[in-house]
Amino acid sequence: MTRAFGPGVMAPLVTPFKKNGDVDIEAYTAQVVRCASAGMGIVISGTNGEASHLNAEERVAIISASRAALDKAGLEATPLLVGTGGNSARETIKLSKEAKDAGADFAIVITPGYFAFVMGKDRKAIADFFIEVADNSPLPIMIYNFPGAAAGIDLDSDLIIELSAHQNIIGVKLTCAGIGKGHRISRHVHTAEYKKAHPTPFIVMPGFTDYMLPALVAGSDGVITGTGNVIPKTIVHLYNLSRKALTSGNPKDLEAALAVQDIVSQADWIIVKAGIAGTKYALTKFSSSGGLDLGGYVRSPLPQVTEATKKMVDEGMQESIALENSL
Repeated sequence: MTRAFGPGVMAPLVTPFKKNGDVDIEAYTAQVVRCASAGMGIVISGTNGEASHLNAEERVAIISASRAALDKAGLEATPLLVGTGGNSARETIKLSKEAKDAGADFAIVITPGYFAFVMGKDRKAIADFFIEVADNSPLPIMIYNFPGAAAGIDLDSDLIIELSAHQNIIGVKLTCAGIGKGHRISRHVHTAEYKKAHPTPFIVMPGFTDYMLPALVAGSDGVITGTGNVIPKTIVHLYNLSRKALTSGNPKDLEAALAVQDIVSQADWIIVKAGIAGTKYALTKFSSSGGLDLGGYVRSPLPQVTEATKKMVDEGMQESIALENSL
């Protein structure tokens, strides 16, 4: 079936590894269904999913198992956005083709950072990479701008606006905390002229939830957030309250959205500081899993969660977990 990609909130899922290093497919698919049932969109093999630690066979197995689990749970309409970024355009195109065959609907592609010392400031080289991938990928492409995972390469709004003209590029994730950048891109892609030339909506998604409400005010379409692994219902709740506040114009609706944004901003900061290992710890500790370890271990060279991080998560997530459990 053809699945739509549109506004909303999405969780880039962590990949639970067993103590022996294997992927825990049963725990992974349980988390897929848990998040989708809460109204979250699903992102597979992103930064939080330790995509760089997965081999090709593991990537395919995760995608196909997730698609099967969603279909079995009656969530057939939930699309899968899958990370397919490689160190070259050729490898990225190959991974995109494999992802489609496994059941992916859309691909999210990060700027390759290994040769940042050569092409990091070469605007044409970066644009040519995304155009080559978009020209040859069987999946529509979302650009992933995350300087921290791309050796510092940070795409500016001019370049993203230029790339948004490509018919197979359908959005951008901004894990750069650039609310002004998002505003400029949103303003461009929401014009009648752009929509006429690019009939497929171009989706602008921040990569942090701590400023979701301000980002929506600035024209963004939602958020892709690692915090959604732990408190998916709360993130969806904030999105719905924020949309209501923006459409109703009622000060009480804005007040309600701000109250939840306050809680989510604190939780998001805790998860950002906790990192992937801390996110996995929080997921395992606070989520009902039917006996499954939804978080699991990380793969080397990432360090396992420390006692200090556990303490920070235990103390810092209490308010958001209470809200999550009330929904």
